[in-house]
Amino acid sequence: MATYEVSRRLVKSPPELWEELDAERLSGALGAVRVETTEPERAIAWEAEGVRGTAVIEPTGWGTKLTLTAEVEEQVADAGTWSRPRREDPPPPAHPDLEQKLEALLDDLGGAHKQPFSR
Repeated sequence: MATYEVSRRLVKSPPELWEELDAERLSGALGAVRVETTEPERAIAWEAEGVRGTAVIEPTGWGTKLTLTAEVEEQVADAGTWSRPRREDPPPPAHPDLEQKLEALLDDLGGAHKQPFSR
């Protein structure tokens, strides 16, 4: 199973980040996602086709650390156990750009979405 982990310290409070980290935001970055809260205001587990992961929020000295992890299911069943001895080409990875998508999600969550003053 391929595992990816990305984390970043964001200049937002944990409650503010928790409010923004929802199924809609994850679905926008990763496709159709099912989300389950594992620890209120701290951690969620998510699952999509062929991939599952977690998002964990930790308060830090200045801002909030967000860690996203993802595990991609291997596709051995599709290729069969005899594909390697027969020297067949392995199937392409299910989520080849998953790490870039997780990084883009961190970039999006780190940006300002609310304008404090509007005229």
